[in-house]
Amino acid sequence: MSNRKIILHGERVALAEMLAEDQPFFRKWLSENAGLRELIDDLKIPTAEDQSNWFKRVQKPDRKFFSLVTVPDEKLIGNAGFVDIDEDRKTATMRITIGHPEFLGKGLGSEAIGLLKKYAFESADFEKLGLKVLENNLRAVKSYMKSGFKLIGKESIDGKIKLTMALSRSDYFKSQS
Repeated sequence: MSNRKIILHGERVALAEMLAEDQPFFRKWLSENAGLRELIDDLKIPTAEDQSNWFKRVQKPDRKFFSLVTVPDEKLIGNAGFVDIDEDRKTATMRITIGHPEFLGKGLGSEAIGLLKKYAFESADFEKLGLKVLENNLRAVKSYMKSGFKLIGKESIDGKIKLTMALSRSDYFKSQS
């Protein structure tokens, strides 16, 4: 077990405090997995400086990021959070990455999406969550749809189709009752 603070936990995964010592793992996953980089806007292999700059960016006030860890052993498996937080409109864009290859396809991403929604609507008091996902990322699209996100748009960027999806606070609470 680590000494990191658990923010919100589910049955098998938790949103946890993101620590500086998590960065080498995030960088390793991106460096070793071209498919993962492609799904995250064709990222290049990150240098240590790139990773350090990313970590600084996710600490800014318009962002809130967590490390994803397994329950109960707190093994680091990815990261997730919110960007483009608009305090006035109470909106944010959700992001999630399961980077540890051993934990892909096991439903942990879906569980993490549930925790992110709970945090967004019950703790952060957001009115609306949005996200963008590549149309060919079928596992993610299916998971988002199953968790209540609705398709609100499509756009072609550099020959790739990106879907825009959203979930409102009212739809979230309707699904909870």
